[in-house]
Amino acid sequence: MPKRACWFRLILTLTLVVGGRLAAQNVTEMYVTPDTLRLSPGERQGLTVQAFDDAGNVILALRYRAADPSIAQVASNGTVTGGRAGETRILVQAGRKTRTVPVLVADSGTPPPAVAGGPAAPSIPISRVALDPASLFLLPTETGRATLRAVGPDGAPVIGVRVQWRSLNPAIVSVDEPSGLITGIATGQGLVRATVPGGPVVDLPVTVSLTNIVANQDRVVLSPDELDTLAITVPAQGGRRLNPADLQWSTSDGAVATVSADGVVRAMAPGRADLVVHGFLQELRIPVMVHLPIARFAVAPTLSEPVRLPVQSSRDFTLIPQTIDSLPIEGIPVTWAVADTTVATFDPVAGRLLARRPGRTTLQFSVRGFVPKQWAVEVLPGTVALARTRLALRPGERIDLAPQYTDVAGKPIAPATGLSWITSNADVARVTPEGAVEAVAPGHALITAQAPGGAPSVAKVFVGGDLLVASSRIGGHFGVYALLASRPESLFPLMVDSTTNSIDPSYSPDHTRIAFSSDRGAPGNFDIFVADADGENAVRLTSDRGMDLQPVWTPDGERIVFVSTRSGTRQVYVMRADGTGVRALTSLAGGAEQPAVSPDGKTVAFAGYPGGRDGQSDIYVVALDGGTPTAVTGTADRREIRPAYQENGSLAWIALRRDRREPDQVMRLSPGGAPTPLLSSDQTLVDFALAPDGSRLAWVSSHPQDHNPDALEFTFQWRTLSSGTDTRVRLLPGERITSPAF
Repeated sequence: MPKRACWFRLILTLTLVVGGRLAAQNVTEMYVTPDTLRLSPGERQGLTVQAFDDAGNVILALRYRAADPSIAQVASNGTVTGGRAGETRILVQAGRKTRTVPVLVADSGTPPPAVAGGPAAPSIPISRVALDPASLFLLPTETGRATLRAVGPDGAPVIGVRVQWRSLNPAIVSVDEPSGLITGIATGQGLVRATVPGGPVVDLPVTVSLTNIVANQDRVVLSPDELDTLAITVPAQGGRRLNPADLQWSTSDGAVATVSADGVVRAMAPGRADLVVHGFLQELRIPVMVHLPIARFAVAPTLSEPVRLPVQSSRDFTLIPQTIDSLPIEGIPVTWAVADTTVATFDPVAGRLLARRPGRTTLQFSVRGFVPKQWAVEVLPGTVALARTRLALRPGERIDLAPQYTDVAGKPIAPATGLSWITSNADVARVTPEGAVEAVAPGHALITAQAPGGAPSVAKVFVGGDLLVASSRIGGHFGVYALLASRPESLFPLMVDSTTNSIDPSYSPDHTRIAFSSDRGAPGNFDIFVADADGENAVRLTSDRGMDLQPVWTPDGERIVFVSTRSGTRQVYVMRADGTGVRALTSLAGGAEQPAVSPDGKTVAFAGYPGGRDGQSDIYVVALDGGTPTAVTGTADRREIRPAYQENGSLAWIALRRDRREPDQVMRLSPGGAPTPLLSSDQTLVDFALAPDGSRLAWVSSHPQDHNPDALEFTFQWRTLSSGTDTRVRLLPGERITSPAF
């Protein structure tokens, strides 16, 4: 880049920065001394001007103007030069504040008007005089000044009035005649009298007290080349500001920071130093820290992220000023502000925002030299809703309950964070602080989420097995057990009783409930029951005199299809999941049993006996809404039983051999295809189950015992169809297994 362009950009940048700073300053205080100038032609005298903005910074941009340059002229540095004899005014301007200094230029050959031994009479009559200020506070040895303002009969100010000053309590306060400079001598209450010819006497109360002085900052934090102005005040005297010229200023390390005679601190290089202020028998030490320039702020949460939290909860905020090399800078003063403290309050020491009531507000931070930035804050009601309040998992599975804050109507507002999570049984299901639930072992656990100040929300989590079976393992009576593929040696009892039988279990579509058949209601007579997936809270749905068996669920979980002998033979029925609305689906002469519902919920497959229970059995289908059954199989040399559907609509069943030289088989019929074998067994296939996704096949088979051919021995195993790997469950001697169900 050409050098001229570089210099132009630098000058433009400095102009914008300085111009921006000056424009941003709001002048709140301005002092001009002396308050009146008396000059001879050609005589020069300087004006001392001090102006401060609302932050206490010195205003350096001052403008001077003479009302009549022929009587007096003023230079840009405030030096006034007398011209011809006469009266005029010098206007001093800083920002929007203006002060007027009367100037009286007397002819050098003409003595000033005066009366020997007293004040001179003004050329214009004086009707009223006043002192500004009306009272004065001083420290011992401190000087001050009051300005007398005279007004003529026409209300116009009278210029050039000579004032005679006199202290009525010289031991407490002294006054210099004719300058009117007042000095505190000793603590107490004094009175200074001002007299003008033709005007009334005015008394000025002066209070002299020895009290502490303080700085307007307890520390100064700057980056190199930055300026800041310290103000020294007297809190006990209304917080009035001392004239910096009355104080002595120094720093302990000029390489770190310097200070001018008017209290302007300039940062030189990174480091620490003390600013030392002496005056009026007191010393102040103000720490000065000069840090590396701030390049950025590392904040959490991000400023673009709306902060949402429930009532009475809190959120931690992090703000780290960093250098251009991403190094943290410590000790930077940060000002925090919450727009509406009824909605939330902020603890700057802990960096924590506390939600008070529902509503919206902002949290803002500001750092010297940077535009303030803020977060949008929304405080939500403490009501939390979980995506699911009843769910089932298998051991090892994980799920996020996706909590949401909701309004009074229950409508989700935003994802819920900052919740406390509790599990009632960590041996069944664990929960992380973020609300992720992990299943451990069969059973149930209550997962509770609660926002501070809000009501708890509970999800009931059932941890089930990979499949269900009915087994005679305990006491020779059948009970329902869960089995895990990862632990095939263990059966987890769900509904087990040493005096009753429970068989034919099947999971509901969401695996949170189990339908089963049991004689627990009336020994020897089986009815349909529904229980939670852990076997608790069983409810009896049927109570007919006939046997009710083999319940299966429709895919929507609204209905249960089952088998009943209430008409004299086994037939297929359907009812609502609460046990109402029972109606028959079949009326085959030989009966029907072992129903299975298609994935679309429109069709029921079953094993039908058109010629009687001892005759041929085939697989039939019938519409769930009712109709005439249709045969799917019709082989003369085999019996087909136990139909089962896959999610893709394929239908499988057991084909039992007629000839001992042939195996029993599990056949599968894909839509539009021909039956193909999934499994062949030399043993008798008693029952089987096919995972809905077609990934696994479980089966029960039997064969005569070696030592007792009249007794049967059962085996139970499953196969992963993709790999062909078989897993066999070790059964106890004499144990019988039936009704496997995924």
